[in-house]
Amino acid sequence: MKHLFKTFLFITIIITSCSKKDVVKLPITTSSTSALEFYNKAMLSFDVGDGPEKRTALDSALALDPNFAMALEMYDSQDPRLRKEHQERAKKMVNKITEAERKMLKIRESYRNGDMDMALESAKWLVDNHGDSYESHLWLGIVQSDRNELDDAITSLKKAIERNEDCYECNQTLMGHHIAAGTQVMLPEERRDVDLGMQYGDELIRIRNDHGAPFHLKANCYRQLGEFEKAKPLYEKSIEKRKGLSSEGTAYIVSGHNYMFGGDLETARERYESAIGLQDESPNGWFSLSWYLTISYIFDNDYVGAIDHISKVESQLDKKGFDDITLLQRKGQVSWQKMICYAHNQMEDEAYFALGQRIKFNKRRADLLKDTNVTREVKSDEQFQTAWVNILFGKYEDAKQNLEELKKTQEERNDPTAMYGYHGLAGMVHIMEGNHEKAIENFNKGDETNIYFNYFKGLALKAAGQEESANKIFKDLAKINFSNWNIAIMRRLANKQLGQT
Repeated sequence: MKHLFKTFLFITIIITSCSKKDVVKLPITTSSTSALEFYNKAMLSFDVGDGPEKRTALDSALALDPNFAMALEMYDSQDPRLRKEHQERAKKMVNKITEAERKMLKIRESYRNGDMDMALESAKWLVDNHGDSYESHLWLGIVQSDRNELDDAITSLKKAIERNEDCYECNQTLMGHHIAAGTQVMLPEERRDVDLGMQYGDELIRIRNDHGAPFHLKANCYRQLGEFEKAKPLYEKSIEKRKGLSSEGTAYIVSGHNYMFGGDLETARERYESAIGLQDESPNGWFSLSWYLTISYIFDNDYVGAIDHISKVESQLDKKGFDDITLLQRKGQVSWQKMICYAHNQMEDEAYFALGQRIKFNKRRADLLKDTNVTREVKSDEQFQTAWVNILFGKYEDAKQNLEELKKTQEERNDPTAMYGYHGLAGMVHIMEGNHEKAIENFNKGDETNIYFNYFKGLALKAAGQEESANKIFKDLAKINFSNWNIAIMRRLANKQLGQT
């Protein structure tokens, strides 16, 4: 009887009817239909960035089926110890789940291991063996996108939409190749199409009209075009539809960005403060959103104001209730934020001290976690950050030694993007030493969408007499209407290269 129940559950998961045609999903193994319903609810929250709501639904799923492998894997606790515990429990279930689920677990594990070749191999297996499922093509498209194989990614994601036109994550990922929509890889500037991004935005609103996230993303299109007034009502709609959700703060933050780029810094900071105030019970949310207020000072070329705000955040860290490992991570991030401001304000002693603090906190965190992936990341980060600061203060020979160590570590990774950071910093060294052609060669091997390194690529092209190409880069940088620390620094410098204030 128990075997018959599991067979029935498997079939209902595979084929889900809709009014137009059957939508085929990948199999999910669980002993409880109610647990599956909670899992599906969690994935809807995951799509629109509601992390706490996702975890609450997964708590309910796991209460009904403690051995629900995909629920354990997708939980993504903000407590690193609990996250690792869930991942290990999911791995123990591999003999009780389908091969498709094992491949999904393998993809996520490959990301953690920095093995993007294995992630690609597992995603291709899903397509080869479950090609009728839109989710197989979605997994493959996301992996290809993260590998910066964007033409392949676009093909895969469009195949997913052919199988399920209501795939939210497919449309969001495709939109994000053209319009800033998170941390995903974007197409090179000359290949981005804001009009196409708007079409994907309209699809997102059609699919998830119940939530504010798609209105936020559509508004981003207008903000990218500098049409700030057209963006405002969409951002307001995003706030309205996110009231009471964990992402309400995000809605206020992006509305604040629109005001900042529209020239109203006072209202922007009011929105940022509103967003931060909504995070009283979420220390991670409070920390993440506080960073945007810091960036607003950098956009205003006020590094002292930025450092003062970072110090204010730093003074509250011990009182916010972080677990010990996350607290070390946040302290390391604060030190990095200070390092950026000190270094770009030419405060050498302070920059090196902040760098040392970052390295110290990261090593302590790695020691506590005893995770080989974290240890490797911390080692790479130390060499990358030290090389960067050495370059900014003219210590090029020291930077070269750091880069050699970074190269050794990154070459061990099975990831086509692993050397991007190395090539970006190597390009900076070459341009500072007057080797413009070598600098251009390095930048061309790196991430051609990296805002920070692209500014230096523009300098190298200009010094090499390729002024037209250089000015194109500076113009592209100068018109970016999104908020990040590197944009805050490079947008202003690009305008100076163009003779603008």
